[in-house]
Amino acid sequence: MQLPHHGKYEWLPMLYNIIKDFEPDKIIEFGPGKGQTTITMALALKELEKGYINSYDLWNDEYWGDIKGCLDDFKKWNVEDLIDLQHLDFYDWIKSPIEERDFDILYFDIDNNGDKLLDLYKNVKHNIDSGSIILFEGGSIVRDNHGSDGKKMNDVKNEIGYKVLTEDVKYSFSIIYNKNLYNMEY
Repeated sequence: MQLPHHGKYEWLPMLYNIIKDFEPDKIIEFGPGKGQTTITMALALKELEKGYINSYDLWNDEYWGDIKGCLDDFKKWNVEDLIDLQHLDFYDWIKSPIEERDFDILYFDIDNNGDKLLDLYKNVKHNIDSGSIILFEGGSIVRDNHGSDGKKMNDVKNEIGYKVLTEDVKYSFSIIYNKNLYNMEY
């Protein structure tokens, strides 16, 4: 399977495989940037012939991409019908009613730090307890050394219980899941 190129996120094949393995109906994504993670997940859904992605961003930094560029790339990869791309702040989303925040997998990449990760965890813990999975950029000690302002992700690792899937890389990839429901070997 050909996947989009994203030099920083060498773990896109792992993201693709996780989506294929868990066969989600609904994916929520915060921080699609230029859309490589979105396209990767959509390609897995396309192969599964099921599911869709609600992808949200603030679109306030041209470095990370814009809506038009993402939509154009979604069309190039022929996955546009699997993605609903919208402007929405993560902090507005977590204020919405719980029943409106249902998902199977949530991918999180909003210039992550420990504070944001803890806010995410506290607001979707009920989803995790029920079997939903959280995937996010970051989590490694190396990533914390290059992270954004605020608390380091490793400062909240024990409280959250996330698992780093790609140790010792700056742009690492991690997962939060209910260990009583899944035995993961990633």
